[in-house]
Amino acid sequence: MNGFTRYALKNLKSTGSIAPSSRFLAKKIAKNISPSAKTLIELGAGDGVITRHLLATMAPDAQLTAYELSDQLLPLLQGIQHPGFSINNHSALELTNDFAADSVDFVLSCLPIALFDEKMKRDLLQQIHQVLSPNGLFVQYQYLPKDRKLIREYFPETKSKWTALNIPPSFVYIAKPAK
Repeated sequence: MNGFTRYALKNLKSTGSIAPSSRFLAKKIAKNISPSAKTLIELGAGDGVITRHLLATMAPDAQLTAYELSDQLLPLLQGIQHPGFSINNHSALELTNDFAADSVDFVLSCLPIALFDEKMKRDLLQQIHQVLSPNGLFVQYQYLPKDRKLIREYFPETKSKWTALNIPPSFVYIAKPAK
C-alpha cells in the first residue's frame, strides 16, 4: 500500500479519497495550463501525483507553489526536486496573505470541498477569486457534482468535464473569473 493510500484510509475526512489521483485525471488537469502561466498554485497537493504533471507541463520559468497541511504527506512532496517548485505547509485559507490580488495565473484545488462547511467553502473560493488574475484559470475536481452551483457563483464561466478513469471517477470544473 503506497503512502497516500495508507494515509487516506486513516484520514478520509481530510483527503476525501482512498486512492491517489490517476494519471488520466492529472493529465486532464495539467493540459489546462496556459503556456503563458507563470504563477501556479496547487491546494492540497497530497503525495504529488498531480504536482509532477503540473511541473512537467508548465513553462520552464513558471513557479508552482503547493499547499499541503499533512505532516505525513509532506515528505513525499519534499522529495520533488524542481527549480520552480515550493511548498507551503499551512492552510489554503492563507492565500491572500501569500499572494497579491490578481497575481496568480492558475489555481488547482485538490481539496475535498464537498466535506467543508459552507463558510469555509465560500472563504476559500473568495480567496482564490481574489488572487487569480483576470485571465487566470481555476480548476477544482470532486467526486460528486455537489458544489458546481457554488463555484459558479464565484466563477460564472465554469465548464464541467468527467474523468471516468480515476478512483473514484471525478468531475473537473474549469473556471475563469468574471472580473
